[in-house]
Amino acid sequence: MMVYINLINSSKWQLNTKIIKIMSSDNIIISGLGISGLITASLFCKEKIEVHCFEPSDFSKLCEDQRTTAFLNPAINAFKEIGIWENIEPFAQPLKEMEIIDATAFKKNGETTSVVFDPNEVKLKNFGYNIPNERVSSALLNFLREKKNFVLYSSDSLVDHYAFDNNILVKSAKGKVLEGKLLISCEGRDSQIRKREKIGKIKASYNQLAMVFQVSHSESHKNRTTEILDTGGPFTIIPLRSSTSQLKSTVVWMDTYEAINEAYSLRKNQFDALISKKSMGARGKLKLLSGKQKWPVLSQITKAIVSKRTVLIAESAHVMPPTGAQGLNTSVEDIIYLYQICKKALKSNKDIGEDKLLRQYSLVRFPLTGGKVFGIHLLNEISMTKNRFLKTARRNFLKHLNQSPGLKRILIRVGLG
Repeated sequence: MMVYINLINSSKWQLNTKIIKIMSSDNIIISGLGISGLITASLFCKEKIEVHCFEPSDFSKLCEDQRTTAFLNPAINAFKEIGIWENIEPFAQPLKEMEIIDATAFKKNGETTSVVFDPNEVKLKNFGYNIPNERVSSALLNFLREKKNFVLYSSDSLVDHYAFDNNILVKSAKGKVLEGKLLISCEGRDSQIRKREKIGKIKASYNQLAMVFQVSHSESHKNRTTEILDTGGPFTIIPLRSSTSQLKSTVVWMDTYEAINEAYSLRKNQFDALISKKSMGARGKLKLLSGKQKWPVLSQITKAIVSKRTVLIAESAHVMPPTGAQGLNTSVEDIIYLYQICKKALKSNKDIGEDKLLRQYSLVRFPLTGGKVFGIHLLNEISMTKNRFLKTARRNFLKHLNQSPGLKRILIRVGLG
């Protein structure tokens, strides 16, 4: 249909009358096509609505992320529902066990305290899969390319939006003006949509950087993720699937700015020696295989996750340290729930952007994500502490877990969402 909109009277939008051509009255608009945006678009494209996506980066760069993600089972189920799991599975490494090692006393007397979490304790085959981000992005993009109701605006970003009672309008940097029922922000931690909506945030910064890279190692990972706790933050080794006999893993190392920056600048042989020492022999000798990426670690939660015909999901709404692989997996939980309630509304011919539906989303997701952000914040503070009392308490807690299978099961279920 053709929609004629006169926006001259709006002080926010200085436009002449525009003619906007849309194919569906229920179309949605997504800003940001990282993995969260791609999953969101893919799920909604399964419905009979148009999905318009704006991505500031060039289309060809959407699959250049060299990192990996430990996707937990809810994300795997989403990939299966979309229909791309068979394309991703050949590159997916099952995560069979999770080991936490406290190295507090190692330098003093050579002792460590450890606990192993087994998915069989909660009747699961594995915790999830470690998958290269580029494989996930490629599979999602290939799925979307075949959808006639998917429209991508590459190298273009939203610069303004305005919500009415029955629709929302967006304007892009290249002059596109579109109408939709719902605007979804997947823009990341510095979301411009959040800023335009004047939604505040609560932020906790640490004197801490995260660095991620891939390594080869001399001893088998046995499908086990190992997290080593000392001072400064965890050093986590996550197994990778390899098409050769070479043993490979991803390492996520969180430490102080000084420690990470110093390690980042080392020559390869020096870096290999350092990470082998940091790993405490958990995988034998480690050798760097990839480039290194680093970024500041922070916790952030917005003071609201919805406004009129607008939803903030993923890092637009919450940011967490990479501890426990909760960040992107929590984002996937956001996406799944939003999709489920919108799908139900569409079947009943209801407005997917109405206040009642968005309030329902907020009432369910806001306390859950807030609780996770706070919990991961506390875990990160404990993992990087220099306080002797807290270090002792951390070590004793791990010892207690080995004697408390019931408590271990509770923690596993909480971690899996």
